[in-house]
Amino acid sequence: MNKTLIITVNYKNTVVTKNFVHSLEKLDHSDTVELVIVDSASTPETKKSLQILQQQTALEIRLIASEKNTYYWGGVTLALRTLDIDYANGPSWIIACNNDILFTQQNFLERLIALDPDKYPIIGPTIYSSVTGKNLNPFMMNPINIIGKIYYSILFLNPVTARLIYFIRKMAQKLFYSVFKKSIPNLGKIYAPHGSFIIFSNNYFLKGCNIDNNFKMYGEEITTAEIAKRNEIPIFFVPDLEVLHVIHSSTGTNIWHDWFYRSKETYKYLKKTYL
Repeated sequence: MNKTLIITVNYKNTVVTKNFVHSLEKLDHSDTVELVIVDSASTPETKKSLQILQQQTALEIRLIASEKNTYYWGGVTLALRTLDIDYANGPSWIIACNNDILFTQQNFLERLIALDPDKYPIIGPTIYSSVTGKNLNPFMMNPINIIGKIYYSILFLNPVTARLIYFIRKMAQKLFYSVFKKSIPNLGKIYAPHGSFIIFSNNYFLKGCNIDNNFKMYGEEITTAEIAKRNEIPIFFVPDLEVLHVIHSSTGTNIWHDWFYRSKETYKYLKKTYL
């Protein structure tokens, strides 16, 4: 049975990473997993904590420390580059995920291993939000159209208008969900998977594709979708695979401004490169 490679990024919160590891080690076939933890903005304290975790678990864990903040997708890139994987003879599945994911499905790996990596180059599973209980996938069914581009151009005018527009959109979505009771869609092709947990098959990399980390945050979904589209690689939503995303709700002006300017910076890159 081929290994499944899982890459996650720790950023100054080893407690969250420990919870992730403990949920993973309880799964059936967890002995087929190689877990890589990138310690972003590593400190002596986080390094020691992760080393203790590595010694205490039966999981096969490799630690990669980076003194610089790699951010999420940059950390995944660092791991792939460090491992220098032989995709033809290596793992059939490569999972890139946040460390605030919990595996709640005992046979998750068994279900994944049963899938054909040639048929499913990229998979977005069911990702339940710990806050709303709703499924975060599919992230997008279709590419951003002209209306979407107008929406983002207005959204990123300034933080004040962005917050108002964001609030109105959230209220509209809440009303839509309550009226129409949106259900989990069936297995099928989608445009973009939610970035907190993306499954790549070795076939994706064998076709010469990689991941784009030329941004700091909030661009995992669109870059993955556009690279796949340009290379005629399908992305599938597979609802039978399930995980939980433990979302930590944060509010406040500083946090909002941080989100706004990082998102705006990323959107500029996406618009210039892909859209």
